[in-house]
Amino acid sequence: MSDTIVEAKAAGGKCPITFTDPETRKCPFPAYHALREEHPVYQDPVSGNYVLTRYEDVRKAVMNNKTLSCKTGVIQTRKSSVSDQVDKIFLETGYLPMDTLVTNDPPSHKMYRTLVDKAFTRAKVQGLEPQIEISANELIDKFIDKPEVEFFDEFAMRLPLTVFTDILGVTDKDLDKFKRWNDLSLESSNPALDPQRELEIVPVVTELHRYLAQNVERVRATPDDSLLSTIVHADVDGRTLDMRELISILFLLFLAGGETTANAIAGGMKILIERPALADEIRDDDAKLDAFVEETLRIMAPATVMFRRVTEDMEIGGVAIPEGAIIETRFGAANLDPTVFPDPETLDLDRPNMNKHLTFGAGIHMCIGNQLARGEMRIAFKALVTRMKNFRASRGEGSYDYTTTYVAFGLKQLWMSFDKR
Repeated sequence: MSDTIVEAKAAGGKCPITFTDPETRKCPFPAYHALREEHPVYQDPVSGNYVLTRYEDVRKAVMNNKTLSCKTGVIQTRKSSVSDQVDKIFLETGYLPMDTLVTNDPPSHKMYRTLVDKAFTRAKVQGLEPQIEISANELIDKFIDKPEVEFFDEFAMRLPLTVFTDILGVTDKDLDKFKRWNDLSLESSNPALDPQRELEIVPVVTELHRYLAQNVERVRATPDDSLLSTIVHADVDGRTLDMRELISILFLLFLAGGETTANAIAGGMKILIERPALADEIRDDDAKLDAFVEETLRIMAPATVMFRRVTEDMEIGGVAIPEGAIIETRFGAANLDPTVFPDPETLDLDRPNMNKHLTFGAGIHMCIGNQLARGEMRIAFKALVTRMKNFRASRGEGSYDYTTTYVAFGLKQLWMSFDKR
């Protein structure tokens, strides 16, 4: 893994760098390195956003709830030249998005967070793990006798989508349908999205809205032990959430729990391909397995950026930033800051501060599903290294292809072969 990133750094990334360039997003490491060293607070010349790449700057920004707002108009309740048309589609065929969790500020954020926290207690998340293990092994059963597998599609993406169906408590396991919803919903969160493309995507997003609404009505009428039912029936200050609030929250959970977990699982597999001895280490030692998960999350940082709006003129790192500006907190760059993580590109199972990574954010907006994502990864890799060994990229450099999504980083293709144990 370290060789791959060091090579990318040497390739360079000359300024002006822009994250609106899909090629930069496919391999952001040269840009991260150049900006962190030369322009740690950098105004993207295309988007105009101020990009933070140093660990301390990123952490301070995500902890700042006074002069930095999560209500940015960049994702979820995004604003664009076709906003009126988009809102009309949402109102007529789905539910108008609203700020609830990651795009919301105190005090209303606390109300929503308190309610959803009731569904993501340690006990409830651990209650999902036996089914996650069954699902992981069922997915492996489907390809273990094949000479090669496209790992991202057949395992990495399908496992978190299966988990989401478990959260909903549905028997519908049409994962191709969920994959289509995931891909287009994630594309809709791209702040650089072409307006015409946005109009094409929104009807698919509202199709997902209607599916979620049907399941909300189902558990309203007949409560069960699913996480969905817990969210629907939870009350804060004497009231439960209305449908618009629920759809906004469920859409975020779907978006956050699918692609990012898939990217992390695929990224971890790429590391096992590059460092084959790790497979036996993590198979035989649960502590090392946990460390592998944390280091994979740190290095790969699948949720690579979030946004904040400046509410009053301020200064970061000696750079003046005006009120109204948008800040990008680049978690992927912060996690590779050598002043915090020595030899940052190397996966080190004995790294003493590996848990300091910012992949799940920090503070009041810490990812609500972080323990679920960790559990999925731990179970996935335990099953994989128990049943297989000698993981290999089966098509050379053509084995890999990366997403160009603005808010996520990771593989969207991984062709590999292996030996059965």
